[in-house]
Amino acid sequence: MIGPARPGMERQLRELWQACFHEPARPVNFYLRTLYRPENCLVYSYGDRLASMVHLLPCRVQLAGGETAEAHYIYAAATFPEFRGRGFVSSLLACAAMRGMERGQSYSAVLPAHDGLIPLYEKAGYRPYYRVKRQTVTADQLRAACTNPPAGHRLASWRELCRCRDRWLQKRPGSLLWGTNGFFYAAQSARLYGGKLLIAGEGETLSYALCTGDGVRCEVTEWAASLQTQAELFGLLLRDAPAETYAFRLPAGGMPLFSDVPCEEQSFGMLKPLSGCELPAFLPDCPPYLGLSLD
Repeated sequence: MIGPARPGMERQLRELWQACFHEPARPVNFYLRTLYRPENCLVYSYGDRLASMVHLLPCRVQLAGGETAEAHYIYAAATFPEFRGRGFVSSLLACAAMRGMERGQSYSAVLPAHDGLIPLYEKAGYRPYYRVKRQTVTADQLRAACTNPPAGHRLASWRELCRCRDRWLQKRPGSLLWGTNGFFYAAQSARLYGGKLLIAGEGETLSYALCTGDGVRCEVTEWAASLQTQAELFGLLLRDAPAETYAFRLPAGGMPLFSDVPCEEQSFGMLKPLSGCELPAFLPDCPPYLGLSLD
């Protein structure tokens, strides 16, 4: 039986999450306390047992001309090992599409956890749509392009950071936009794994970098920097997230951060039109960006 999660199911959802994603309790509990809503979670029950789940996180898709369309992001789709191979997730995805249309949503986005899941989502109507490029530089290369950041740390509200991100992606039709709650969750959940949110500039030049590292390699999972603050953000990375190498995940298209360093481009997410919509048209030099994908 398929239906929305019932109040009081949090313990079962936590058990399923941990059984499938092997994560500690703290980040799962953080999601359940902050972003989780029973009405945004579809579950497949087998008898009196929870067998499978999928979460539909509300978001928007940027359209040409500055307009946006309502959408949802498929998150934490999971099935207990003993129930796999029975098509439960496929059934939940079909139900998610119907639920999305009932809510007036035009698109459903997903980032498959690995390439082996792409056929499952293609069968459900999702199409490869998003791409990213990756560029890795050494600390010395970053140091040559940086300026010394001011002492202390700049502050900005979650609303200001979310608006900064929306402005940045307005020229990239098809991009996925998060509300303030989604941005807060993505940034704060990254911190539970040792990640950091670095902020530079203010007002129209407000910029940020979301990163995580182990002292050897720093992964910059989202980079939203204006030209005026780029060098300052480089300096913040060196100061607050020291590492030997820095791997930047960037939107596809456009100029790389470092012109003399090669980039690798790859698929990064899928989009499904709902209710007869077409995939949003995008500009060849500014392809759509998924980002903050809660991966």
